[in-house]
Amino acid sequence: MSISLADLFRQNSDLEVFCQEVRKLGGDFDLDSRQMEALGQAYFELHPEKFVKRDLDEVRLGYQLARCCLLEKALAGLPAAVKDFFRRAFDQPESIAGLLDDYQRSGDLPLLVSSFSRLQASLDELKAAIDELPKGMIKERFLGGISTLYNTRYLLSIFISRLNLNSLQD
Repeated sequence: MSISLADLFRQNSDLEVFCQEVRKLGGDFDLDSRQMEALGQAYFELHPEKFVKRDLDEVRLGYQLARCCLLEKALAGLPAAVKDFFRRAFDQPESIAGLLDDYQRSGDLPLLVSSFSRLQASLDELKAAIDELPKGMIKERFLGGISTLYNTRYLLSIFISRLNLNSLQD
């Protein structure tokens, strides 16, 4: 069995390093509600929640931590080129139109469309796991993380559907 994300975070608490390590796992890690709770506990060991004078940077860090793990898990099993496209799209949602134009010129559009469908289903499964978490700060961090992914997913859906329609008319 691979290392848990909670243990990986305890070993690599710098978010950038942690996310690089998570990416190396290729989605081969558990991320059910129990694992989310363990990761959240590891996060709060380092960044205890303050109810007075909250540190908003630490809150955003928690969202980024969740987003990194959720995205990599959702990308599991997708082809490398498609993973790279989605990572860039989720990292820079304002660039989606340009990224899609570039991908359309050099990539396999049907593969992107089918991969996007798989990605959406994976995100929905992860959201269901988040919904199982008890109310509290851990659930809040994961909801904050996935909400950003859902917003970008919505933008991707709009742009991909337009691109797909245009390619069918050619």
